Amino acid sequence: MDKKDRSALYELAGKCFARYLGYVSLEEFMDRSTSFTAALSDDTIRDLRLSQSISAITSESSIESYSALIGVLREVWSPEPLGPDIGEIFSREKLISMYRSGSKFISADYACVICGETHRKQIACQLSEEDGQICGTFLIFDLTDEYSRKMTVMKMAEYDGLTQLLNKQSCENHVEEFLSAAPEQECILMIMDIDFFKRFNDQYGHDVGDIVLQAAARTLEKFFGRDSIIGRTGGDEFLVLLKHRTPDEAEEEIGQFCRQRHFVERGSKAYTFTFSVGYAVSPSQGSTLAELSSKADMALYNVKMHHRNDFIRYSPEMLMQKRTQLSFNLSDIVSGIPGAILVYKADEKEEILFANEQLYALFECDSMDELLRFSGDSFRTIVHPDDLDRVEESILRQVNANEFGLDYVTYRIITKTGRIKVVDDIGHLVHTPRYGDIFYVFLYDREQKNEILRKAGVEE
Repeated sequence: MDKKDRSALYELAGKCFARYLGYVSLEEFMDRSTSFTAALSDDTIRDLRLSQSISAITSESSIESYSALIGVLREVWSPEPLGPDIGEIFSREKLISMYRSGSKFISADYACVICGETHRKQIACQLSEEDGQICGTFLIFDLTDEYSRKMTVMKMAEYDGLTQLLNKQSCENHVEEFLSAAPEQECILMIMDIDFFKRFNDQYGHDVGDIVLQAAARTLEKFFGRDSIIGRTGGDEFLVLLKHRTPDEAEEEIGQFCRQRHFVERGSKAYTFTFSVGYAVSPSQGSTLAELSSKADMALYNVKMHHRNDFIRYSPEMLMQKRTQLSFNLSDIVSGIPGAILVYKADEKEEILFANEQLYALFECDSMDELLRFSGDSFRTIVHPDDLDRVEESILRQVNANEFGLDYVTYRIITKTGRIKVVDDIGHLVHTPRYGDIFYVFLYDREQKNEILRKAGVEE
C-alpha cells in the first residue's frame, strides 16, 4: 500500500471512529477535541487548539508550556479509583522515559468536572523524535456520551428492568463472589416472596401487580440496603444476602421486617402486602450459593405450608421431615383416598398438574391423557361454563379473606358422556418452590357423597 492509500485509509478509520462516538463527521470530532504538539525535552507547546469545554476554564494565550497545560488539567481532572494522577502518567519525564524504552503510544480515561458538569474524556499521546527533540502529539476528546451508553447497557444487563434491583444472574454472581472472598465471614441468605401476589394481578390488573413489585423492591432496600446484596430472582421472589450479621442480629432484623404490613398507594387506593421469608446461615449451614439457597428455599416452603407473613431459619429437621414424607408411596396414598384429587396452577391458564384415578372416574375418563384432552388441560374448562365466573370470583374472595388460603365452592361439571353432576370443591392455595402458587383440591359429586355415607352407615 503506497503512502496515498495509507493516508486515505487512516482518514477513513478516523471518520469511522468519530461516527462510533456519535459525531456527524471527523471535522466535528476534531473541533470538539483538544489537540496540540509538545516538545517534551524543552517543555514547549505548539499548534494548540482547545475544545469548547476546556476553553471554558482557560485560554490558548495563557498556555505557554506543556507543564502549564497539564497543570490546568490537573485542577479539574479526577482519576479513576486507584488510577494514576494525570500529572504523573503524562509528566514530561515519564513520557521521555517511555519513548527511550521503546513505547510510543499511551492513553488514559479520566473523569473531570468543568463548570459543575462531569465529563468523561480520553487523553492520547503519540511519541516521536524531531531534530533530536522528543515530542508528543496529543489528542483529548470527549467520551461522555459513549460512557453513558456503556453504563446503560451494563445496567440493562445487570439490573431488573421493572424493579431496578439486581437481576437473577447478576445477583447470584455478586453473592458467589462475596462467599468466595470471605468464606469464614458470617452472613445470612434469605429467599422470600410476596404473600398471595397473584391476587394483585387477578383482582386489580397487572399494572397494580407491577406497582406492588416496585414498592416491594424499595421496601427491601429500605430495610436491608445497608451492607447487603438484593436481587429479584423471578416473579415475586427475591434474594437478599445480609453481610456481616450474626444469626441473632439477622433474626431481629428479619422479624421487624416481617411484622410490618407494607403498602403502596395508587391514586386514592392503598395496596397492602406482606412477605414470607426463609433463610440460612453461612458458614454454619453452607458456604456456597447452592447450599444456602437450597436450604433457604426449603425454609420458605415450610413457611408457606404452615402460615404466611412469617420467617423461618433452616433446620435439619426440615430435611428429615421431607425424607419421612417421601418414605410413603404417593400412588398408594392418592388411590386410597375416598375422593377425587386435583392439583392445578393458580395462574391465568390454571393448568392441571395432577389428577388421581377417582378424578378420571368422576369425569368418566379412562386416563390422565384422556382427561387432559377432554378438559383442555385447564381447571377453567372442567367447570360448567354457566358456573365459571361465580366459582372463580368465590374462590378468589375466600382465599383473600382468610390467612390459610382455603376455599369451598359447589358447582356443576359436564362429564365426557355429557352427564351433568354437582360437585363439592374444597381447595387450598399453597406456594411451591417449583411451580409457584398452586391449588390442591379435594372434590366429589353429591351422589358419591351419599354413597360413601350409606356405606359408612351414616345418615345425613
